[in-house]
Amino acid sequence: MELARNSVYSNRMASSGSYSAGFGYGFATAQNPVWTLDQVLLATGGRIVCGRYQAGFRSISTDSRAIEAGDLFLALEGERYDALAFVEDVVNKGAAGVIVARIPEVLPSVPVILVDNTLKALGDLAAYRRSLMRNLKVMAITGSSGKTTVKEMVSTILETKMNVLKTRGNFNNLVGLPLSLLPVDYRHDVAVLEMGMNLPGEIARLTEIADPDIACINNIQGAHLQGLDDIEGVARAKGELFAGIKSWGKLVVNLDDQRVRRLVRKSPQEIISFGRNQKAFIRATHVKSLGAEGMVFTLHIGGNRARLKVKCFGQHNVLNSLAAAAMATCMRMNIDEIAHGLSAFTPYDKRMQVQKMAGGMMVVNDSYNANPASMLAALETLQDLRRGRKSVVILGDMLELGRESVAAHRFVGETVARLKCDYLFALGSFANNVTEAARKSGMVPRQARSFDGKSEIIDELNGLIKAGKITKGDWILVKGSRGMKMEDIIADLELLEQGSKS
Repeated sequence: MELARNSVYSNRMASSGSYSAGFGYGFATAQNPVWTLDQVLLATGGRIVCGRYQAGFRSISTDSRAIEAGDLFLALEGERYDALAFVEDVVNKGAAGVIVARIPEVLPSVPVILVDNTLKALGDLAAYRRSLMRNLKVMAITGSSGKTTVKEMVSTILETKMNVLKTRGNFNNLVGLPLSLLPVDYRHDVAVLEMGMNLPGEIARLTEIADPDIACINNIQGAHLQGLDDIEGVARAKGELFAGIKSWGKLVVNLDDQRVRRLVRKSPQEIISFGRNQKAFIRATHVKSLGAEGMVFTLHIGGNRARLKVKCFGQHNVLNSLAAAAMATCMRMNIDEIAHGLSAFTPYDKRMQVQKMAGGMMVVNDSYNANPASMLAALETLQDLRRGRKSVVILGDMLELGRESVAAHRFVGETVARLKCDYLFALGSFANNVTEAARKSGMVPRQARSFDGKSEIIDELNGLIKAGKITKGDWILVKGSRGMKMEDIIADLELLEQGSKS
């Protein structure tokens, strides 16, 4: 038998939003690329309960809705669901096998592979897949904020010369990262993977799966405190990435972040530093804001320099650019190639995206996620963007902050008042904490208000627009944690403007 390339997986992955991952190589013909049952058993340590031993699989899917003929269905068990209930359904759709942690009551006609834990099995399959790609370089990025932006930036740089596999969207957890890594094949030069976490041990497991050659901790801030107690807990959890890197790997270190610096004091790996710190190997000088047009700065890599413009705005995105440049340097990209890639980068969905409304108001959509540090960055960036115009700040809760939640939301309210924003509309369980802090810091009640629902905020905005208190050229920032779905407000605002025009 010969190893065969899979020309199918990339098209399936690109067209599907499902948790599905194809295998690029397997023991098969070029017309029917698969993994054998033996490979799956070897990777997972599972045992076959029923079915024929000669089976092969086109791809692995954890989404029963997206099953295609020849797929291997992996039945994940969650708090709200048990995919074991869908075994019969996926077999009827053409699944060629299933991986389960409990034997189904009715055994199907296809191979059933029994494992101790299906989530672990998913990671083990990805780790086995990665181990086959001996020439592949794996880059891993984590951090409290900016990791998706850095991942997209470095991918944009590398794609000018290399075949890059990268984390899809924010598939950065114990399910998403393996599914992002599974499609890797021998055509790929590098995999750029994002790692997220909520609890201790998760980054360690992701590092075990991905086996990175190059690792970056972008920053350590107060996020996911509910499962980590405090910021030192965040530092320990993020530090699992550096701790799991092979001794000949490379560590990309934010020299501006003291907690990141502490993690590498005794590290044997090569260190590539970045930051505004003068001692950083990769740094930025002569930074200039162009408002909504982006940022201009001089990039320094050792003794080389290049002037460039990035389309994203805010000082935090200059640091994100430096992190991406440092990672690209590890792949032997020169400064001109790096500057060209950064200049070509386009901001990712719902991350500080500027949208001009029909009425001429400018909306900053930063609704993807939120923690105290990213809130501060967004508010300070808004201050630069508005340049004397009025500003409306619409904020949802910052989630998963545990015992720090009240203090963190009060900090945000105080910051809004300090920056002299014109209006603050808060939504969520901690909305009153935000607005009360803002009022104590100088905003009057009509400026800082809490709301029970998004529709009430839209009604209030409509009233301000009709009264001429918000006009063409004024700015609106919308931000909150992912669970708050603050982008709904932008969609409703668009509908409001369309209705007013008609």
